[in-house]
Amino acid sequence: MAVLQARNPRVSLHYAVANQKDALFPVKGQGTVSVTPSIVDNTLRFVLSSAEGNLLEVAISSESFHIYCKANGATTTLAQSQDAALLLNQPGVELPYWVSLDSNNQRVRYGKGEMLRDLMLFEFSWAGKDDCPLNAVSKEIRDIAIQGARIDHIKVLEIPVTLTPSPHIIPSSAITMETIAANSASVIDDLPSVCQRLYANVAGPGINLNPPDFPEFAQAIQYSIVTPGALCYNKLAEKDPIFGYLRVTLDSNMGDSPGQPYVLEIWPAGNGSPIHDHGEACAVIKVLHGQIKVSWFSALTPSIDQPWGSTIAHAGEVTFLTPDYYQIHQLQNPSPKAGGDFCATIQCYRYPDDDLQHYEYFDYIEDGEIKQFLPDSDWGYLEFKQAIQEEWKQVMAQQ
Repeated sequence: MAVLQARNPRVSLHYAVANQKDALFPVKGQGTVSVTPSIVDNTLRFVLSSAEGNLLEVAISSESFHIYCKANGATTTLAQSQDAALLLNQPGVELPYWVSLDSNNQRVRYGKGEMLRDLMLFEFSWAGKDDCPLNAVSKEIRDIAIQGARIDHIKVLEIPVTLTPSPHIIPSSAITMETIAANSASVIDDLPSVCQRLYANVAGPGINLNPPDFPEFAQAIQYSIVTPGALCYNKLAEKDPIFGYLRVTLDSNMGDSPGQPYVLEIWPAGNGSPIHDHGEACAVIKVLHGQIKVSWFSALTPSIDQPWGSTIAHAGEVTFLTPDYYQIHQLQNPSPKAGGDFCATIQCYRYPDDDLQHYEYFDYIEDGEIKQFLPDSDWGYLEFKQAIQEEWKQVMAQQ
């Protein structure tokens, strides 16, 4: 998988323009705009223009896809296609559409879902095309207008879509030239400040499942999961199978996260979560034990049940999500149910500093419907640890 967008600390900058159909690129000639229309009349049009009236237009209908350029009063068709993947989705399937303008690299990109290179569906490049009218006008384009659709907001990134940020985080001290060249990791300093604060709290070696007063903690949890009548076994039997994991909260809901901001989640072998989002929050996820498979989806809709990508994170590794990247995912312990080891992660959530809505639910897919999950707790951490420790003492005493 391709990764980080040029080590730019503003990689996740975005802003939403509520109840409008117009916005601006922060930098002339470059940026990405995304909309999720609830209703499209006939054709969804991205109209990107300059103060001089020159423009780039991307038009998407249920029958065709076009890219036009209007320069000095003349309109030129730059590209067109009837490829079904490029066209408007069927009614009822709400999916983001995005257009990226990259004058420096002389290309326009179009995709659906999050604004990621892996989700690009079409590219028009005018590199080496001296007669392309975009040569003369692209660097002056800044105004954004969306036509032909009902939308709630426009999301704008100040950078074009170039690569897909790696889901794996490393500290700045671990970066090498090979890391940059291979795009094999995201450096924490490049992510939003909210992610940086969460990472600083949990990335250290002290966040583990081997506390000095209970070094057998992980072994005891595995026993409790697989043994009939044990604490974890009984709790899992009470739960809806679609939520076949345990949530152990570490602190209180302070109002800046969906639910408690720090949660130890325990994933029995073979179990996982439904496809869900995170209320536009940022999150950092550290694997404490075992391994977790993370799969990503281009939209939260019952009609999309196949991921566009996935990765497996192992003990000690850290991954992330933001409102712009990896927001919709599904987690699963890939170990076999028969004889496989559990996975433990610490999930850390916080709303971005500019989020004034604080949507408190995680929306998820179940039985072909979008439902709401209010983050809850099976135990508090200290309560859980003490209960597992007492259970383990009894097991050891019987041996």
